[in-house]
Amino acid sequence: MAKGSVRKKGKKWYYRFYVEDASGKMVQKEYAGTESKSETEKLLRKALEDYENKKFVAKADSLTVGELLDMWAEEELKTGTLSNGTVENYLGAIRCIKKHPIADRKLKTVTAEHLQAFLDLLTFGGEFPDGKVRKGYSKDYIHSFSAVLQQSFRFAVFPKQLISFNPMQYIKLKRQAEEV
Repeated sequence: MAKGSVRKKGKKWYYRFYVEDASGKMVQKEYAGTESKSETEKLLRKALEDYENKKFVAKADSLTVGELLDMWAEEELKTGTLSNGTVENYLGAIRCIKKHPIADRKLKTVTAEHLQAFLDLLTFGGEFPDGKVRKGYSKDYIHSFSAVLQQSFRFAVFPKQLISFNPMQYIKLKRQAEEV
């Protein structure tokens, strides 16, 4: 059985436990809990139970962007401090991203050019992979897609260490010329 502990930083409690990484080493993972020690201990017990049941160790070579988004949503997004509306908005963006072929790309092979082309398609519209021609999405919707990709790739760099750099840092969000 894996061991874990809770500790307080400022007003918030955090829980941590050891997991086995892809190379077989035991690595400590820490996650934000709540302002209540007992609730944070419950989160720790649930996380340990999930880890024991799944023992999922992601191999960076075979992990796809879609799997990264699912992992980020489970480990960071749903347990984070964002409002319910923002979480639902981001989950909707993830569902939309997973319909695009970029979600099937191996994480190690994704480049800034792939991500830029994807966001440009969403911004300006065009022929989508399903063969339909669509208009571009609104500026706010594009920002949701960008935020999801930015945060999930940052998560892949640290704490997961699945990739060595964040390709989203080179992305420029372009704007549609507004018709008057």
